[in-house]
Amino acid sequence: MRRRVWLVVLLGSVAALVALSARSRLARRADRIELATARAEVARGAYDRAARRIHRLRIRGESAGEARFLLGRCEEALGRPGRAIEAWEGVPDGSPFDDEADLHRARLLADALGRFAEAEAILGTFPRPGTSDAARERARDLHSRLLRFQGRFGEIRELIRTGWARSPRPSEDLVRHWRLESDPFPSEAIRAVLDEASLEAPGDDRVRLGRAILALREGELAEADRLLGDCLRSSPDDPAVRRAQLDLARAAGDPAGVRSALEALPAHAEDEAWILELRAWLADRLGDDDASRSALDRLLALEPGHPWALERRIERALRDEDGPGASALRARKAEADRARERYRALLSDGADPNEYDALAREAEALGRRFEAEGWTVLALRGDPFLLGARERLERLRARVGPSEGFPPGARLADLVLDGLPAAPGAGEGEGGRAGSPSRSPAPEFSDEAGAAGLAFTFDNGASAARQLPETMAGGVGLLDADGDGRLDVYAIQGGRFPPADHPATSADRLFRNRGDGTFEDATAWAGIDRLPGGYGHGVAVGDVDDDGDPDLFLTRWDSYALLRNRGDGTFEDATEAFGLGGPRGWPTSAAFADLDGDGDLDLYVCHYLQWDPRDPRRCVVEGSGGEPGYCDPRLFPAEPDRLFRNDGGRFVDVTEEAGIVDPDGRGLGVVAADLDGDRLVDLYVANDTTANSLYRNLGGLRFEEVGQASGVAAAADGGYQAGMGVDCGDGDGDGLPDLVVTNFFGEGTTFYRNLGGGQFVDASAGAGLTVATRSRLGFGVAWLDADGDGLLDLAQANGHVNRYPSLPFEMPAQLLIRSDRGRWITPPNGPGSPWEVPRLGRGLARGDLDGDGRPDLVLVGLDGPMAWLRNRSGPGDGHRLVLQLEGTESNRDAVGAVVSVEAGGRNRVGYRIGGGSYQSANAPQLYFGLGENSRAEVVEVSWPSGRIDRFRDLPADAGYRLVEGAPEARPLSITPEAMPGSGPR
Repeated sequence: MRRRVWLVVLLGSVAALVALSARSRLARRADRIELATARAEVARGAYDRAARRIHRLRIRGESAGEARFLLGRCEEALGRPGRAIEAWEGVPDGSPFDDEADLHRARLLADALGRFAEAEAILGTFPRPGTSDAARERARDLHSRLLRFQGRFGEIRELIRTGWARSPRPSEDLVRHWRLESDPFPSEAIRAVLDEASLEAPGDDRVRLGRAILALREGELAEADRLLGDCLRSSPDDPAVRRAQLDLARAAGDPAGVRSALEALPAHAEDEAWILELRAWLADRLGDDDASRSALDRLLALEPGHPWALERRIERALRDEDGPGASALRARKAEADRARERYRALLSDGADPNEYDALAREAEALGRRFEAEGWTVLALRGDPFLLGARERLERLRARVGPSEGFPPGARLADLVLDGLPAAPGAGEGEGGRAGSPSRSPAPEFSDEAGAAGLAFTFDNGASAARQLPETMAGGVGLLDADGDGRLDVYAIQGGRFPPADHPATSADRLFRNRGDGTFEDATAWAGIDRLPGGYGHGVAVGDVDDDGDPDLFLTRWDSYALLRNRGDGTFEDATEAFGLGGPRGWPTSAAFADLDGDGDLDLYVCHYLQWDPRDPRRCVVEGSGGEPGYCDPRLFPAEPDRLFRNDGGRFVDVTEEAGIVDPDGRGLGVVAADLDGDRLVDLYVANDTTANSLYRNLGGLRFEEVGQASGVAAAADGGYQAGMGVDCGDGDGDGLPDLVVTNFFGEGTTFYRNLGGGQFVDASAGAGLTVATRSRLGFGVAWLDADGDGLLDLAQANGHVNRYPSLPFEMPAQLLIRSDRGRWITPPNGPGSPWEVPRLGRGLARGDLDGDGRPDLVLVGLDGPMAWLRNRSGPGDGHRLVLQLEGTESNRDAVGAVVSVEAGGRNRVGYRIGGGSYQSANAPQLYFGLGENSRAEVVEVSWPSGRIDRFRDLPADAGYRLVEGAPEARPLSITPEAMPGSGPR
């Protein structure tokens, strides 16, 4: 009986289990049907219905992964990103949907929630074992985009290098690898992303890191330092933060900061070339010449075309007085610059498969080994028997990889610092801590143009056709038009473009200085409004007829204009009489100088390119979706510059016979000065997108072009820049004339340091100019001692030429003060409101408009009011000296003269140059800051004629006229009472 009971129970249990299993199978089948239905609903966009359906499911087993993945897609589509991320987090490890869920989660964390750090942690786990090629590629793309949001372009290049072998688009990857380095940094696009992310996730460390990198790119070193400090406090061992710290320290010229970053960085990810470059940089700053020379030589043995190493090795050879060695290195650098230009041209519209082999050759010549190997591999895929390609591939692969001399497991600090002297403490190096000044207070400026009556707006005639001359116009000139000892302002005007075939009378304006800080429009009184007009570009000032009165030379579209000063401040048109009439193409800047030594002023005129206003080429702004824009100048043939000899009242074109030949020039800025110390005035021309030109004066009005041989044709890091404006002065205080050139956005302003004997090196990065200016597109530029301390500060007008979606368009002008540590930096307490106003800056002219001895600036932009940046520096301002030169044996304007002022045991050197800035004319006076010294012990003038005059014991805070051959300095109308340093100190 008991057995039967147990049998019944057992049979009942079995039946129950069978029934339960059947019900479970039916439930699972129903769940699969429901999941399939939900899948179909998601496919047709019925997300709300699908989400409700999935929530009713018993999510378990193998269906759990897909169900949670689909639920996440529904929640995202319904605008609930937090719930979507929760759903994707629930996808089990090992599920077929695991990779997809994590990729979606990372994308949404970054794009919708600003949680960059979490997204990066997920993407850093890819590729995983078993990850499909498609998922691998998507992970790489997402990771690259996230790094781009933060400006971490170096790591994007590493992602490209590690994933290139399996990339479905290898040629695009190689182009992107190049463009990440060569294209302008997309600051506005990155700022917009970071601003949005900061609102969503204000405490995210990766968002903070992106802000630090953006601040560094824009020259805001103190802000970058602060943000990186916050990152390091939360993640002291984060390699990405330490690498940014290293970049910041190098930008600030801070060896101690570099050492600190190196101590925390592993060496495994770095290649030998980068280590050798950093070692050479540090050795230079720590004074170890042998270590610097050795590192540079090893780097050039590894990469013979490395442009930065070539530039620095040239400088080392010149300082070692190894002229032949420097010349040989110059030739190598010139070839590398040309190779870079050829490489850029080949990649300008992507990569043509027919050019893969040519791209490989140019990339190898530039030392771009990864790209060279990649292009070679692609070329061999197209033609396995391509002559020389396999040999190149073997050569490249043999040179890639860690150095044999670097022991495994070494720290980066060990590799870079081995044997170098200890770095000084923070604040004691070349630049000190990031952004820290070495002097105070900052000079003060205010824009007083409107209140002073300088009411002028340059009309560039911007049209839907986007004719290129519209964005390149705009200049201003300072001169004493009426001989009253005060500087007046000449503003050239544009108007409709193209102008009428028979233009109306001039729309230019002359503003007469009343002497009380205000100006009156004297255009009609001076007769300007009755003279022929045209679409104006630039202005130069010079006494062309040697009568003691400044005359005006104007560059206009397809014409020149010479306005002769009658001696009473009124002008007459002397264009035809002086032989300057007729069609003239597209002239830009101009310079007067006595180039043949006969005592009168000759004329050099820059010309840009061949443009047809009746049939203008149509171009679009890249990345704008087809918006019209101003064209790249490289799309048009250059127009040659012109040189005119003054034959006693008539200008004669002697361009070709004088040796001024440059078919690719595209000149925009010119300066005339004796740059090699042989008492002959040379000509330096800033060219747009091509090599800058230096015409060395051989005497007898003969010139030879020596730009490449002298080191002023290209940038230190390779290639030609988009030169705009130029100035000449003793920028580093060594008594030699240096050059400064403004360039395109992303390139930075270039400082060419004169090493003597007509040899220059690009010293921009070490002087702080690259980091301070690379986020600007510079035009007009002027060196000036803004605060009277005897060091030249730098001002430049900025503004873009096109409205790119990812870049700034209007830009503030900049004032950079020279620290006594040899760097130009933004004043620490902010340079003041005039330097914060966005403009489309073009022309910039330097001069003391209010007679107080401080140099002011006049700035002209496109379709905006003229600015008078009046120097209002306060009681801490130094003593000053203002000098005006008058030649007798030399040309009356004394262009080419060199003045040395000795005060307090220190010499300050100034140069009376021709030209300068961008399509603008500076005042003729020279301004010297004397610091705490109340008098100049000796003022020495070396005149173009060869005569040397000395003037002794000149009280400061006054102005003097120095006449060639005169025994005494004559006072100018500037009075000591008007000058800031007068009176008790």
